[in-house]
Amino acid sequence: MTDQRTYLEVKRTVDDRALNRRVLERFAEGLDARSSPVRILEIGAGIGTMIGRLAAWDCLPDEIAYRAVDRDAESVRYARERVPEWLEDAGYAVDRVDDGRGETTLLARSGERRLEITLEVADGFEIEDRADAVIASAVLDIVDLGRAIPAIEGLLEPGGLLYAPITFDGGTTFAPRDPADNRIERRYHHHMDAVRSAGGSQVGRELLWRLPDAGWPVLEAGGSDWVVRPCTEGAGTGTAMGYPDGERAFLEGLLETIDGALAELEAAEREFGIGDLEPDERRRWLGRRRSELESGELVFVAHNLDVLARRPE
Repeated sequence: MTDQRTYLEVKRTVDDRALNRRVLERFAEGLDARSSPVRILEIGAGIGTMIGRLAAWDCLPDEIAYRAVDRDAESVRYARERVPEWLEDAGYAVDRVDDGRGETTLLARSGERRLEITLEVADGFEIEDRADAVIASAVLDIVDLGRAIPAIEGLLEPGGLLYAPITFDGGTTFAPRDPADNRIERRYHHHMDAVRSAGGSQVGRELLWRLPDAGWPVLEAGGSDWVVRPCTEGAGTGTAMGYPDGERAFLEGLLETIDGALAELEAAEREFGIGDLEPDERRRWLGRRRSELESGELVFVAHNLDVLARRPE
């Protein structure tokens, strides 16, 4: 079974390819327009990959105060190890300051740039803060938007920015195709909508009307599809070389997630005697996909949206 830390680590390169550069550039321009030091709050920061990415991709103003929070203590612990490494790879000199109470501050410098980062265990929707920008990457599709949008509004300064990249938006596709694919996708999305405690399968597009209805101008939006496929470059026609950057572990984790969601849905349906997918068919489908993953044939595509919006003045 793929653990959460490994999954988030290998997902980093999948997200790198997926992120919509037009939306990201507009976000970076918005940060540059704010007064220094620019205060960024990241909700659901995971292992801190967004921090390293923004630094490496030159998307940050010269003075930044960056607060990264996540509810998972193990992810935050790992972020405290990996974020300094990613910043050093991006050309920053990093000092670590521990306050003795479990909180860690990273002081990073690169030329004229100063980056102060705190990494802490917290629920981003329950903290008190005031920021110029809130980042919620792959977060808003697993929470209650009715709670999340007002909470984020309370965290942002008037005119502050919400950057919500990699928000799932209703597409889960595998290749080669299988007769059960449409039922698998439909049921997986139904689990998101009807069984999971919060979130949904079409939150990306939902943001495009929910935010304006709440008075938030949407400044930019665009697709950020995950595409994971075996690498064939240099291997000869039709010959796979495996998956780049350990992304096989990403697909393993994803298949486990889908299987777990479908099994939970089946258990609920058995109580009412409904359902259009037998457990044996699910297991057959999963066995085929794992076999294709092992042989380097499996291709996966998921549809996401990146959304940039401004808090009402």
